[in-house]
Amino acid sequence: MSADITSVTGGSAGLAATYAAVRALADAYDDAGSRLRGWAALGAQTMANPDLAESAVLAPLTFAEAEAAVLAATTGPDGVLVESLGWEADALAVRAVVTAFESTDALVGAAVDELDRAVGRSVGFTLGATAPVLVPVLAATAPLVPPVVRQELEGGLEDWVVDHPGVVQHAVNGGGGLLEGLWDGSTPLAPGGPLGVPLVVPDTAAGAGLLALLYGPEGQAGVAELHPEVGTDQGQPTDVEGLVSHLATVAGLSPDPDSPLNGTIEVQTLDAGTDGVRHIVYLPGTDDIATLPWTQDGDVRDAGTDLLSDAGHQTVYQQGILQAMAQAGIGPHDPVLLVGHSLGGMEAAAILGHGSDFNVTNVVTAGAPTAQVDGFPAGSHVLSLEHYGDVVPALDGAPNPDSVEQVTVTFEDDPTGIVDAHGYGHYLAGAAAVDGSADPSVQEQLASLHAQGFLGAAGGPGASVESHIFQIVRRP
Repeated sequence: MSADITSVTGGSAGLAATYAAVRALADAYDDAGSRLRGWAALGAQTMANPDLAESAVLAPLTFAEAEAAVLAATTGPDGVLVESLGWEADALAVRAVVTAFESTDALVGAAVDELDRAVGRSVGFTLGATAPVLVPVLAATAPLVPPVVRQELEGGLEDWVVDHPGVVQHAVNGGGGLLEGLWDGSTPLAPGGPLGVPLVVPDTAAGAGLLALLYGPEGQAGVAELHPEVGTDQGQPTDVEGLVSHLATVAGLSPDPDSPLNGTIEVQTLDAGTDGVRHIVYLPGTDDIATLPWTQDGDVRDAGTDLLSDAGHQTVYQQGILQAMAQAGIGPHDPVLLVGHSLGGMEAAAILGHGSDFNVTNVVTAGAPTAQVDGFPAGSHVLSLEHYGDVVPALDGAPNPDSVEQVTVTFEDDPTGIVDAHGYGHYLAGAAAVDGSADPSVQEQLASLHAQGFLGAAGGPGASVESHIFQIVRRP
C-alpha cells in the first residue's frame, strides 16, 4: 500500500514561519536605517575636525570641495540620512503588508465560522420543528425499503462522505448552531426552547463539552502496569513508519470494544540509566466509540472521553497517561516523544499544548483532531498525519493552524469506507510517504526526531529498549 502526499502546512517552511521571516527582514531594514542615520552624523563631526578647519585657510578651494562631498554623502539628497528614511519606510510597509495578510486571514476565518454556525442553526431548527412529523413517517416507511436499496443508499452516503471530508469539517464547525437550532426548533412557536431559556453554544468545543455532560462525572484514573507481549520487534524505531507500526501493535492489545485490555498504553525507555535516557509513549485511540451515556463503564477510551477531549478539557485518559509516565520513571528533564492515533493523538497534543511535569519535546499524531489545542510551546515539534477521506481529523471543526511548531501532512490513499479510512494500514502508508518526503518542513521534523534520539539509524545497533505496559481504567 502506498500513499501520495497532497499537502504540507506549517513548520519551518510554513506560512507562519514565512511571516516571522518577513518581520525579521523588516527589523533588519530598521537596523539599517538606524545605522545610516548614525553615519549621517559623521558629516558634522568630520567638518568640525580642527585639522580640517585649519586647512581651509591654506587650500580654500579643495576644502570647499571636501565639504560639499561630505555633506552630499551624509545629509544631501542622495546621502545616507535620506536613504535611512527609505529603509525605515520599507520596514513600515513590509510590516503593514504582513499585518494586512494576517487580518484578512482572521476575517475570512471569522466569516466562515459565522456562516457554518448560521447554516447549522437553520438545519437544527428545521429538524427540531419537523421531528414530530418526520420521525413517525420514517419509522413507518423504513421497513418497507428493500434491504438492497437501503444498502445502496447507505453505501452511497458513506462514499460521498469519504470523498468530501471538508463538508464534515464545516458541519462540525456549525455544531454549536445545530444544537441551538434543535433546542429552539423543538418549540417553534415558543422562543427559547422547551424551558423558555435560549441555549447558547458559541463554538464546536462548547458543543462537545455540552454533549459530554450527558456522560456524567469523569471519575478518576486507575493505572496498573501489565506485562503482556507487545510484539516481536522491541528494537528502537528508525523512522515514522516504525513509530506508527509499533503504535498499531499496542492498539492490537485491545482490538474489540469489550477487550479485557482496553486502555493499554506503552512507555519505551531508551538507554535507561545513562545521561542520554529518553522515552517514547504510545497512545492508541478510542476502544468503544458506540458508548452511550447509560452504558459507560470503566473504559477510558470511549465516546464521552472523545467529546471531552474535543472540548479541550482534561480527561481520565489524559490523567492516566501522566500517571503511567510517572510510574515508568520518566524524569522531569528526560526528553519525551508522544505518539498517538485518533483520541491518543488528541491527548498527546493536549499534554504538550497545556503543559505537564514532563519534558515533552515531540509529538506524532495519526488521524487525530488537534485544532482544539490553542498552540504549542516554542521549540517543540508536532508532526500530524491526516488521511484525506478520514473524517476523524475533521471532528475539531477546523483545519490545523499554520504554526512553526506543527506540521500537518495530508496524504491520499484508497479507502473503502469511513471506518477503513481511519485504519492503521493507511497511516502506515502515510508515514512511509513522510519518511521519503523532501519537503523542508517535514525534513526539519524528522531531523528533530533523530536529534532527540527517538529514532535510530537504519541498520545500526540502536539504543537499548526497556518496555513498560500500563492499563488505564476509569474508577468512580
